Amino acid sequence: MAVDKTPPEVVFLPLGTPEEGVSLQSWLYESLRAAILLGRLPAGSKLPSTRAMAEYYKLARGTVQAAYQQLLSEGYLQARTGSGTRVSKVLPDPTLNAGYVRRKVVAEVKESRSAPDTPWLNRLAEIDPIFSRRTLPSGLRPFFPHRGDIKAFPIDLWRKLHTQQLRSSRLSMLLDSDPAGLPALREAVAGYLAIARGVQVSASRILLLSTVQQGLDLCLRLLAPGESQVWMEDPGYPGARQLMEVSGVRRVDVPVDQAGLRVDEGVRLARDARLAYVTPSRQAPLGGELSPARRLALLQWAQEQGSHIFEDDYDSEYRFIAKPIPALRSMPGAEHSVIMAGTFSKLLFPAIRLAYLVLPEHLVEPFTRASALLSRHANGLAQAVLADFIHEGHFDRHVRRMRKIYASRADAFAEAAHRHWRGLIDVPEIRAGMDIACRLHVEDEQLAFERLQEAGIGSIPLSRYWVANTQAPGLMMGFAAYDEAAIEGSAKALVQALRA
Repeated sequence: MAVDKTPPEVVFLPLGTPEEGVSLQSWLYESLRAAILLGRLPAGSKLPSTRAMAEYYKLARGTVQAAYQQLLSEGYLQARTGSGTRVSKVLPDPTLNAGYVRRKVVAEVKESRSAPDTPWLNRLAEIDPIFSRRTLPSGLRPFFPHRGDIKAFPIDLWRKLHTQQLRSSRLSMLLDSDPAGLPALREAVAGYLAIARGVQVSASRILLLSTVQQGLDLCLRLLAPGESQVWMEDPGYPGARQLMEVSGVRRVDVPVDQAGLRVDEGVRLARDARLAYVTPSRQAPLGGELSPARRLALLQWAQEQGSHIFEDDYDSEYRFIAKPIPALRSMPGAEHSVIMAGTFSKLLFPAIRLAYLVLPEHLVEPFTRASALLSRHANGLAQAVLADFIHEGHFDRHVRRMRKIYASRADAFAEAAHRHWRGLIDVPEIRAGMDIACRLHVEDEQLAFERLQEAGIGSIPLSRYWVANTQAPGLMMGFAAYDEAAIEGSAKALVQALRA
């Protein structure tokens, strides 16, 4: 069956209010002409009939006919029997129209500046959100990082569990659910954390959310009021840094080395900070672990200051050389000051949009109330399916299987780098995760990144994770989402792109 590619009919556009002293015919003509030139009425779009337009805007039909006729005579519209009146595919006098468009755009910008001038809007205008439509990659191109292999997910099993939840006897799943999260999933998460992360916690301490970002936002709102100081790893996760930038807190960039966050530097720079953001199990992006001595120092600082630690435990399950190391939250005394965050978007698939917080007892009620106010609750149907997925053992089997697959691909990535990239890129030992921070043996990191983009090879410049910019040129590169053949082929293409 052929697909009609004709642009859909434009029923009615918001045309604004006529200015004083301007005739209705001139107002309608100018409004439609502006909509055409500014792309609001794209080429081929069908306009309403003169009768329908007149009735909708409460105009005389002769007024509409006159405006349409002027646009037809100037070439902006075309009228054909059986096809109606449509926007011309080739517009007239492009030179004159270019000036007209510029004037309209300037006028609209000036009008937009009358919008409320708020700190949030001002700070938001200064960043390019890491999750914006512009920054998200199209498709999966080796070696774009932070991605798992969705093709390996047991989608047929997930569909079966999903269907079971949609039986007529279970339609209550389609109603609102507990703001803290489905009890069955909270119990499942508590059981998982006890085995996999060494965290013994009651299900009542777990708050289910859509994203870890949402959990950090709650922490900034509730625990770091006004211009409170907050520690941020440098280098560190850009999404956390950007959220701090727009929240209004005073971000304190604390340096990171091979042993993780420099706690002594954090204390020197901002002893009175109310919150510290850390990735202790696998530092983002460098990949190291927070040393035992610094874990103790971090907990001691938080306890002495009455501050809190936000532990982002984002992909700790994927560790290849030994069992996953226990979470910071599992340490004695951590239950009072550590807020542990985890996500299923890394372990299963990004679109599941389910995450959790493990909260100190005194924060459970205020965080649940705040979450209910801001977002009601996470997707209840997805929660129910995930609870079954965990309780029936599918989750554990899937994670163990993916750990083996990713370990094999990490080896393939390291071997391909050794064969093809000597003198161009250094790849350190890959001990965990889905990506690795690599050093570039070129001076211009941005140019190397652009050359790889042109060659269809994904990566992220390492400088995007830093504030101090003291690091050598590098790229964040992923391997988990790509099979061995794709890794080998792209490794060869990378050499050609960089040497060009």
